Amino acid sequence: MSGYPIDSLIQVNKVVNSQKTHLIGLTRAQLEQVLAEHGVEPRQTKMRGQQIWRWVYGQGVSDFAAMSNISKSLRGDFDAVFDLSRPETVSEQISEDGTRKWLLRYPVSGSESEGALAETVYIPEPNRGTLCISSQVGCTLNCTF
Repeated sequence: MSGYPIDSLIQVNKVVNSQKTHLIGLTRAQLEQVLAEHGVEPRQTKMRGQQIWRWVYGQGVSDFAAMSNISKSLRGDFDAVFDLSRPETVSEQISEDGTRKWLLRYPVSGSESEGALAETVYIPEPNRGTLCISSQVGCTLNCTF
């Protein structure tokens, strides 16, 4: 192992919680807090959070293995306890006018057996496009398509 304090926490996490901690959608401060809670040294949490943030949101990376400015052993440690998965597209519908509707499944969290579902609709217009993103799972607006 890498010698970082996170090593011992990884072993505990594997036994106590079989699910990884999702990092996608966290603010920078929340990301740093989660890193600290998982044993990253206090003097490194800001730097490591910034590295992960830049790779995920600046470069679109969804795999720790691609984060070349983080040591291989630490990338492996992070991969063992953290998840970078994005929502999965379950279905897509495209209407004659070009409007698109996607049903997304979010990663499993907590005691769920499968991830929550939410819909997103893109409505193209001559000089712009409108994207309707449900702010809650189970949106009750019942938009027609």
